[in-house]
Amino acid sequence: MGWIIFISFSISALLFILSFIQKDRSKELEKQVENLSIQLMQEMYQVKQKMKVIEEEFVISSNETTTSPSTLTRDDILSMYEEGYSINDIASMTNRHEDDIDSILANTAEGMK
Repeated sequence: MGWIIFISFSISALLFILSFIQKDRSKELEKQVENLSIQLMQEMYQVKQKMKVIEEEFVISSNETTTSPSTLTRDDILSMYEEGYSINDIASMTNRHEDDIDSILANTAEGMK
């Protein structure tokens, strides 16, 4: 009976030691998921930066080619103003009167409040 208890304790001690030596597969999986997540975040950031550049190019090209006041939106006028164009410049580029541009910008400012 004593030998059985001794063998049982020996086997349990051996298994206990082996459990510390064995690799933890869940940690490896967590690291892989974390690396994948970081990689995806970096790719998303790069795509957003590229989209931002493309949108800016589109806005610039649309501002250069758009001369018809009917196709110019309030957002276009606001983006031109935020880019640093003066009201006089915007009026001359859009073939609108300065008062119209000023009132559009004033209405936009009121809408943001």
